[in-house]
Amino acid sequence: MRAFLEISKENLVYNYKTIKERTNKDIICVIKSNAYGHGLIEVAKTLVPLNPKMFAVSTIEEAALIRKNLIFTPILLLGTCDNLSFASNYRITLTIVSIDYLKTLISANLPIFVHLLVNTGMNRDGLDENEIKEALELIKNSKLLLRGIFTHFASNDTYELQNELFEQILNNIPHEKLLIHSQATSTMLKNNNSSTAIRVGLALYGLNNDLDLKPVLTLKAYPIVERKVNGHEKISYNSEPVEKEGYIYTLPIGYADGLNRNIKLSVFANDKYYDQIGVMCMDHLMIFSDDELPKQTCFEIIGEHISIIDLANKNATIPYEIVAKLSSRLKRLLK
Repeated sequence: MRAFLEISKENLVYNYKTIKERTNKDIICVIKSNAYGHGLIEVAKTLVPLNPKMFAVSTIEEAALIRKNLIFTPILLLGTCDNLSFASNYRITLTIVSIDYLKTLISANLPIFVHLLVNTGMNRDGLDENEIKEALELIKNSKLLLRGIFTHFASNDTYELQNELFEQILNNIPHEKLLIHSQATSTMLKNNNSSTAIRVGLALYGLNNDLDLKPVLTLKAYPIVERKVNGHEKISYNSEPVEKEGYIYTLPIGYADGLNRNIKLSVFANDKYYDQIGVMCMDHLMIFSDDELPKQTCFEIIGEHISIIDLANKNATIPYEIVAKLSSRLKRLLK
């Protein structure tokens, strides 16, 4: 068996309920990018009984996969869509990211649910304040069905300015029947806004410390080869020497599975940490041990003892990148 991921249903449900209780708002569960590496369908099926307001995805292919698995929770597509008939037929809510895209949606002459994305300072996508009036008029005279309006905060540092602009825009347009969602994980505990729902990604998977949430994902592997080595024998590509006698354990996981080839890892087993030896391969990772380990030792690569947050810090990146890169070829096991 290759390396595999264990997805804790209990922790995922606990995180959802904790966020819901603390915020008392509708929850839009962000399950884009294969649910941030946790498994799109596995996560969606676990969350459906909790009645989230919506799922949020990045591509129409993700939305289609959800529907093909007979999951009928409303879906918000955060990116653009080139299959508008599918979006209309399967009730996929599309995001209006620009005036030009809005006109494309209108030209399809289909009844499609839409949310209006407002640019308040992210300056990536969304309509500027001076385009809102035109957009609302175009929607009014089309078959599009406006169901929500939202914005995206660039950071905690820009929150106050962006939120002030968003609230100002809301005050100038009728929005009483719309779903309002400006808050995400980093701002979900703030109360000085009109959001009726929050988009939750990072916190949902326990990758945020604000609410004492629980990590959902554990990455494990059993060794496929045990090899005794003498001091100064050479390991892997570039022939890196070992410094002393010991044992090499080869794990069936590598950079093709989403690990960073340029970072030396540590793994955990038997109440002890073991260091990577040699260059990581596409499909293999070698671990060094002073002593011979018990048969069927299972190594934790990410989990309770090696957190994604710690790995992100070591890689000079963010937890999102670590989990989103975990390959689809890693089997996801719900437990």
